[in-house]
Amino acid sequence: MPAPPAIAAAKLAYATASRVIEIIRQPLVILDDKFRVVFSNHAFCRTFMISRDEVGRHITTIGDRRLDVASFRDFLSLIEAGGTVVEDYEIEVESPALGSRVLVLSGQPIYDEPTTRETLVMFEDVTERRRADMKLLADKWHSDRASLGKSRILAAASHDLRQQLQTLNLMRTVLAKNIKDDEGSKLIRQLNKTTDVMLGMLDTLLEIKRLEAGVVDPQEVEFPINDLLEQLRIEFTYHAQARGVGWHVVPCGLTVWSDPRLLEQMLRNLLSNAMKYTERGKILFGCRRRGDILRIEVWDTGIGIPEEQLHAIFAEFHQPGNPAHDRTLGFGLGLPIVQRLGHVLGHSIDVHSRPGKGSVFAIEVPLRGRQQEAPATGHGWPAMLDAAGEAAVRTGAPSPANPKDSVLRTTIFVVDDEGALRDAMRELLQEEEWEVEAYPSGEAFLEAYHADREGCLVVDARMPGMSGLELLEQLKAKGGGLPAIMITGHADVRLAVRAMRAGAMAFLEKPVQYGDLVANIERALNLARNSTALSSLREAAAKRMARLTLRERQVVEMVVEGNPNKQIAYILGISQRTVETHRAAAMRKVGARTLSELIHLTIDGSPQGM
Repeated sequence: MPAPPAIAAAKLAYATASRVIEIIRQPLVILDDKFRVVFSNHAFCRTFMISRDEVGRHITTIGDRRLDVASFRDFLSLIEAGGTVVEDYEIEVESPALGSRVLVLSGQPIYDEPTTRETLVMFEDVTERRRADMKLLADKWHSDRASLGKSRILAAASHDLRQQLQTLNLMRTVLAKNIKDDEGSKLIRQLNKTTDVMLGMLDTLLEIKRLEAGVVDPQEVEFPINDLLEQLRIEFTYHAQARGVGWHVVPCGLTVWSDPRLLEQMLRNLLSNAMKYTERGKILFGCRRRGDILRIEVWDTGIGIPEEQLHAIFAEFHQPGNPAHDRTLGFGLGLPIVQRLGHVLGHSIDVHSRPGKGSVFAIEVPLRGRQQEAPATGHGWPAMLDAAGEAAVRTGAPSPANPKDSVLRTTIFVVDDEGALRDAMRELLQEEEWEVEAYPSGEAFLEAYHADREGCLVVDARMPGMSGLELLEQLKAKGGGLPAIMITGHADVRLAVRAMRAGAMAFLEKPVQYGDLVANIERALNLARNSTALSSLREAAAKRMARLTLRERQVVEMVVEGNPNKQIAYILGISQRTVETHRAAAMRKVGARTLSELIHLTIDGSPQGM
């Protein structure tokens, strides 16, 4: 007797479905409501080396119990509890055919009747994908570790070299004050030029370290670009003549919005590269206007760069044109510095090149009036201090016309373990009519200091024994109100934040210009003497911080917590360039020209103040 049509149709549908399931390459199994195997395809049997005879057994007991692992039992519990689709559930099992495998499971309930439930389970083998991911992570870890090693070398070099350059900087100031004859003055000028060149070379070498630490802060203004073009024309004329290549600079009458110092460094690096890798022909330096953007371009007829290397040239220490690692051609840091400074300033970098023909590098800079957010009035932190002083005058608080009149008999306490630097600083500060006491360590200072003495502490951040930061924190714990200036040879955001929270009025990086040091001491003394001015300063800081958008405030707060730009980008889920853009915009809004000023404004603008 033939089967009823409905039964025949069902059997046909089942046979068709079985054939379809059989040809699916992924392992697939159908389980009943007790998780016993109802059907499995060839891929499932092959993966777990089981036969069709195991149909009817609980899935965790098949194939020598290879699926009897906690993660798979948890997967089954989810299906049993919810009766819904379970997707992308990852387990790790042993396959007799393939060894240890990582599988991603998907479970789909199937209802033949309202009271009968089966579950379709599909297995996707993602082992190779996971291994590739782990290899990428391992490679990145090794790369990050290598970069960290380079950064540590640069940081150590920065501290040691800057310590000696700070001494040299102060000693040449002492010489200039004591040598009056023409011949001696001429020698001093030559010494100054040589020292300035040395400082420039050191800054170039260590710029990557400062960029990684997030302490390079743009001070953007409007300025005529031709001033910069002319300065670089004069500077590189000698280099072009020495190499025997043509050198032509096209003047430009437009005004741009940028940081002149950082833009100059970017262009100097591009021109230096052009000079190094151009043995014959010429170098052209000029500008092209593109709407509200000015493209500053460097053309050369040098060796050129293969197309596949155009991205790699912006990696640290990568020099495709220097396979012999000739150090006369630099360290391979010039272009990475250009790229990172471009991110800080929001300037795009463009490069085109043909091997054997030459290269064109361009920096795109906004023209005057392009900037979206005008900087805060005044000139940053010093301007706020002046405004605070004016507020103090209006309220009747003392604020002398000549700030030094109020600090003539004030003592400046110098704490530094470097004897020559300590002596030079004492001699110079004494000429400012301050009394100066110098100490070789924090311990020696604490032994001699009494809390009722007025003055200003100038302290080195890193010293053997008690560090400068530990000294400030001890003074604060004892209730000392001594204003302090911290000097460091190592750019470190976290150290700067901790120092200012401990009471430092300024955080200066070596080599410090003598005039900057004196100005910061005077400001610190005036604020310490004038509580009304300090209150006005905090009120002004709070108002400026209120101008920030939510994202800008998030970035600033994370900077002040000591997070580098790269880490902030990861935490917020944005690019490092976006972080730098928000940070630059925030600094313009609040009028902070340096990281030190931004930290002060953030701390003073918070409800707790300093």
